[in-house]
Amino acid sequence: MRKSDYEGLYRIKAAPRNPKTHNGVSWLEVERVIAASGGFAEFDALASAVVNHRHGTKTAVHPYQFVTYCIRRGWLVRADD
Repeated sequence: MRKSDYEGLYRIKAAPRNPKTHNGVSWLEVERVIAASGGFAEFDALASAVVNHRHGTKTAVHPYQFVTYCIRRGWLVRADD
């Protein structure tokens, strides 16, 4: 899927169980952005919040990589779902 396939408003459906340190830090940012936006946030706002997401010892290749991971895992869903 392309980044454009993910654009839109998202809300939290479930939280990750015992996220690893690097995922936990980024997940807290996702929660913060969504809470500050009244329960929903734009894909790009979420991606901006986790732009420095670490994957192991490296910064993620794309700033939206962690957000798409959260969507695929079912933690984030479109606002209209």
